[in-house]
Amino acid sequence: MNLQLQRLAARRGIDYAALQWRSGALLPARWRPWLLCRDSLTAQLKQLSGGRFTVQLLRQAVESPHDSERQQLGMATRHWALVREVVLSGGGQPWVFARTVVPLQTLTGPLRKLRSLGSRPLGEQLFAEPSLCRSGFETADCRRLVAGQSAQWGRRSRFTVAGKPLLVAELFLEAFPRATPPRTAGRQV
Repeated sequence: MNLQLQRLAARRGIDYAALQWRSGALLPARWRPWLLCRDSLTAQLKQLSGGRFTVQLLRQAVESPHDSERQQLGMATRHWALVREVVLSGGGQPWVFARTVVPLQTLTGPLRKLRSLGSRPLGEQLFAEPSLCRSGFETADCRRLVAGQSAQWGRRSRFTVAGKPLLVAELFLEAFPRATPPRTAGRQV
């Protein structure tokens, strides 16, 4: 793992509390289709990589979420969550840094399997759930915040499965290809 990704994993590279998540941010044309695509990012990246897609688990721990994450999830201050950070790569290049926050109360029923995903993609699990609902997106320009790092733009949204919430933030990295916009033939949530 390169030094930039190690910093992201250690959360020294990105101060999540300082990210200015906005629903109405002006988005560059290159990033707009990717930041607002409601289909499974996992499926989109698999297709874009020609099947050379991997997930690298950087960190997974039970901890207290950041204030903005707790607020998005409607969590009380003293509640804990499973926090998972991964890098999604295509063709051996790191494309997306993802942080998932799952309240411990959510890890029951169909979502208990999220405890042991390892290097399997979260998107495959979520988009297989018939009760999946997804909020709108918040976006963030990470370039100014992460000077010298590889993060460019990010998005986050709240998912609900069987009435239980989780939050997923995805930061597109510098190596992400300048490719055609994502296809929207998948499941819309």
